[in-house]
Amino acid sequence: MAKVYQLEVLGSYTQALFDEWSHSLLFADSITPVAAGIPSADAGKSIIVTSSVESSGTGTGVNYALLADDSQSETAIDIATGKFVDGNLIAVLCTTAEAQEDMRNFVTYLATSGDIHLHIGLCNTTQSQDYTPGIVANNRVIKMMTPSQVQSLGL
Repeated sequence: MAKVYQLEVLGSYTQALFDEWSHSLLFADSITPVAAGIPSADAGKSIIVTSSVESSGTGTGVNYALLADDSQSETAIDIATGKFVDGNLIAVLCTTAEAQEDMRNFVTYLATSGDIHLHIGLCNTTQSQDYTPGIVANNRVIKMMTPSQVQSLGL
């Protein structure tokens, strides 16, 4: 019940492309950074992800390679939240400064180039009419889930 894939970390993913594998990142059993190699000879910094949560990634236009699939169906998740709330589980492409300001307990996976990197962790601020997190203000590619959504999955 797990899929293993390698994905080049790019700061230029569109929201639609990020949605193909972002849930599998949020609930990954392991994420291992690698400097280069497959999925293609010109791939830069990549991550190898093992997750029992489905990724529908096909890698269209990016360096993505399915490394292993045990032929059993993974859990499919199609829920997310739109409001930036303290405690939400979050995967986002943003600058490290934005992550440090608006997230806690996060891990950073450096992109092949540029200053937009992949960050996975928890929101530490709440959006209000008096405060807009930099991640939201800059329209970053994002996937969030509330603690109650996470608990309801029973993973």
